[in-house]
Amino acid sequence: MSKILRQYKSFIIVQSLQIILLTLIYLDIQLSPFSLTPENLNSFLHNLALLILLPLICIYIPLKYIQLKKHTNKTIYLSAIFCAFVTGFGSATYTHTVSVPGTFLLQISTSDTMNEDKRTSVSIGFQSPGPNSGYDKPTGIGIYLAEAFVHSLFYCLWALSFLQFTSFAYKKLLVKELKKQQLDILTYQLNPHFLFNALNSIRGMLYEDKIEAKKLLQEFRALFHHHFENKQHQLDLQQEIELCKHYLKLEKVRFEERLELQWQVDQKALNAKIPSMSLFTFIENAIKHGIAPLIHGGCINIRARIYRGKLTLEVINPIKIGASADGTKTGLTNLQKRLDLIYDKNYKLKFGLTSDDNYHVSLVIPYNFDKTKLQNA
Repeated sequence: MSKILRQYKSFIIVQSLQIILLTLIYLDIQLSPFSLTPENLNSFLHNLALLILLPLICIYIPLKYIQLKKHTNKTIYLSAIFCAFVTGFGSATYTHTVSVPGTFLLQISTSDTMNEDKRTSVSIGFQSPGPNSGYDKPTGIGIYLAEAFVHSLFYCLWALSFLQFTSFAYKKLLVKELKKQQLDILTYQLNPHFLFNALNSIRGMLYEDKIEAKKLLQEFRALFHHHFENKQHQLDLQQEIELCKHYLKLEKVRFEERLELQWQVDQKALNAKIPSMSLFTFIENAIKHGIAPLIHGGCINIRARIYRGKLTLEVINPIKIGASADGTKTGLTNLQKRLDLIYDKNYKLKFGLTSDDNYHVSLVIPYNFDKTKLQNA
């Protein structure tokens, strides 16, 4: 039941507003105690049938069935116009036969007038009917056809508005699914990159120290288990740090004393949501393009802090003087596409050389966190 309400909530809201509007108009509701007469109630039920029930049965249900059968847009729109005209003639027939008082939103009226030649002429116009107004005399076929056409135009507008709304909702859902697919693709494009580095580390240790190689395999298993168990596109910073530490243990065995780490992470920042593999990308680039080319290695400084509702992530590493840093931009460019999809330009990503020949990557994103975890803590 809740799933149906979520799926058709917009349609239900529109129809509910129409009912409320009809209630205010036809039940003569006032701030003081109001009187509910049979005439007012009859008029309300009459317009409820014309504006709510009739389009629901004759337009909404047929169009949903046609959409379910996945017909072309041309077929759907032509069917909508056809259903609207059938509904219009049905409502005109209803207002001229069984309905009492027999009114619609606009009612065509006729009046006899005398011209200068003392001849009787008939004028036709529209009037907005009151709650109890109806036809005080029989009408001809011309009035019936004219009202049927007016009713049909109204229902055409109703049907086309409904189709435009469903088209907008479908496109919005399609964009959401497309973004999810793009995020999946961009996320898993990173996997072969760190997979290659990790396997190289294990292969190098197999011929030197089998015990250390076994430790590497355990870290490698933990790395992949942690990564593939988390299917979300955003993780807590603490989870991302755990993933990075598995990778860093692999690389620490590989680089030994050449690789040093300095963590400066605020406690408050640990629960912040960040794009998965973002900090991992920064650290991986720092090792591959910063530490690896240096004979004596260096220290990677990793910082995270919250300031004015923003999370700032920074990774600073030394780089070989005169070496090109273009290679570090591959993973960062990939990450930037993901950031565009998640934050829609509401972020800052900067990377480049500093004055002291270090490579500095900085990411500033909105500080979001899972409130339920804090409540349960």
